[in-house]
Amino acid sequence: MAMYSYIALDGQGVEQKGELDALDERDARVLLRAQRLRLMRLTEGPLPEDMTAWEQAVKLIEQALPRAWMPAKGKDLALLFRQMSLMLRAGHTLVQTLDAAAHLTSKLRARDLISSLAKALREGLSLSAAMQARSRPFTPFMVKLTASGEMSGELDMVLERLANDLDRKMELKRQLINSLTYPLIVMLMAVGVFAFLAVSVVPKFASFIESRGRNVPIEALMLMDMSAWVAEWGGWLALSCLAAIGATLFGYTTVAGRAVIDRALLMTPILGGAIRDATMAQVAWTLGMLLKSGATAIESLRVVTHVAGNRVFVAAFQEAENRLLTGKSLAKSLNQRVIPHMMKHMVAVGEGTGQVDQVMEAVGEYFRKSLDARIKLMTSMIEPVMLIFVGAVVGFVYYAFFKTIMSAGGGG
Repeated sequence: MAMYSYIALDGQGVEQKGELDALDERDARVLLRAQRLRLMRLTEGPLPEDMTAWEQAVKLIEQALPRAWMPAKGKDLALLFRQMSLMLRAGHTLVQTLDAAAHLTSKLRARDLISSLAKALREGLSLSAAMQARSRPFTPFMVKLTASGEMSGELDMVLERLANDLDRKMELKRQLINSLTYPLIVMLMAVGVFAFLAVSVVPKFASFIESRGRNVPIEALMLMDMSAWVAEWGGWLALSCLAAIGATLFGYTTVAGRAVIDRALLMTPILGGAIRDATMAQVAWTLGMLLKSGATAIESLRVVTHVAGNRVFVAAFQEAENRLLTGKSLAKSLNQRVIPHMMKHMVAVGEGTGQVDQVMEAVGEYFRKSLDARIKLMTSMIEPVMLIFVGAVVGFVYYAFFKTIMSAGGGG
């Protein structure tokens, strides 16, 4: 079945617009004739809206922007799932829902993706199978949860949970990025001010003082030595830094290298705790949603390995899956050193009460709040340290600068 939109005239000559489901275009025409409607226009999917010249120009400009050609991201999928949930609850069929969602999006690649899903549904595939066939940007977690929603008849609720999950994921990511943006900007400004004064301003004044036969202050000499060192070795230093960054990025593409880097990140003070809390929050929410949707514990752990980005936790959940297959409970399977005690304890409590899904939702919220507290602590610690560092660097440069000026004027 496919959805067709039509414009027709009734027996009194009044224009009628509507939608209907039919096997093909011929079947749609037969159904309309049976309603004694004189067909004027028939289109598969929603009717294109009549737009003014200005609206058409704006649409063309939007489609010419780079954003329109970018692939679908988390926020696009969250919007899609939320739109689908609302329209399914309003009584639309799944194909109608996808057709409408494709019409509503302004991103061309997202529209192509949604249209391909609708085409796959018309060919007889389920939504989860159509998502799995495209792999990106749909994750195994999304496919599994959608399949469980199709089996339980609660697809609208599952899609809303997916939208909420993506929103929470993006919020966690945004918090981590925001906490590191300010210190990075301050560091770059401090380095820029130091480099400008040390390389450009102070050496000129020092040369001027030497030409007048006066002694150059030791602070200015230190800056001049640093400037000379940077001029001689700065290129090699920059190349070394780029090589180190490149080696780290290349190492992260290998299994062994990523495991080493991820373990080192977890051992980093404060940052390691933030990564652990963010991972546990996402894992707990994922387990809760999958178990609530009817997935087994083994299926849920398999999906969780794709959610936990850090390789240390991926290995831990893979080991938990193996233990679960040997007959151990979920709590005993998760009893590993890298997994926080709160997670293990609450899973055991959930198994005892038969409410693991609800407990996992609460655990996810607990780790989210813990992450918020860690980010605030990290920000509150970084800001004074950065201020002291910047103040010391810039203060020393200004001290050397003004002492050089006083020496040039005869007051040093």
